[in-house]
Amino acid sequence: MAIGENITQEVARKLDKNYARFFGFEVVEARPGAVILSLAHRPEFEHAPGWFEGAITSAIGQIAASYSGATAAAEGWTNLVLDHSVRYVGAAQGERLVAVGRVTRSGRAISFTGADVYVERDGERHLCAQLEMTMRHTPPRD
Repeated sequence: MAIGENITQEVARKLDKNYARFFGFEVVEARPGAVILSLAHRPEFEHAPGWFEGAITSAIGQIAASYSGATAAAEGWTNLVLDHSVRYVGAAQGERLVAVGRVTRSGRAISFTGADVYVERDGERHLCAQLEMTMRHTPPRD
C-alpha cells in the first residue's frame, strides 16, 4: 500500500469494494502500522437480537489487522494472510464494533499483526475479541 499524506483516505478507498462495501466498515483512523475500523450494528449481523455474530466480530478484526500490516509493507507489494486466530473474550452485545489493528512486528516478507475488537454498549467500550495474524508480503510481478 502506498503511504501517502492521508492514509485514512487511502484505506477507505481500498475498502470501497465488494465485501467491505457490504459490511459498511468505517475507517476511524489509519496511520503506518495501525488501522481502526468501526461497524454499526444491523439486524443482518445478529445471531440473537442485539448480539453480533462471531463471524462478523472476526471479520472486522481480520480486516483491521491485515490493513495495518499493509500500511507497513513496501509500495506496490501484495499482502496475503497466512494465518489468523481469534479469541472471543467477552459478549459482543451492543451498538457498534470497533477494531483496533496494529503491527506487532514488521519484516520485509513476513509481518505479525493483531487487533483488539471492542463492542460499544451504553457509551462504553468492552473488549470482546482478540486476533493475531501472520502476513506475507510479495513483490510486484512483472
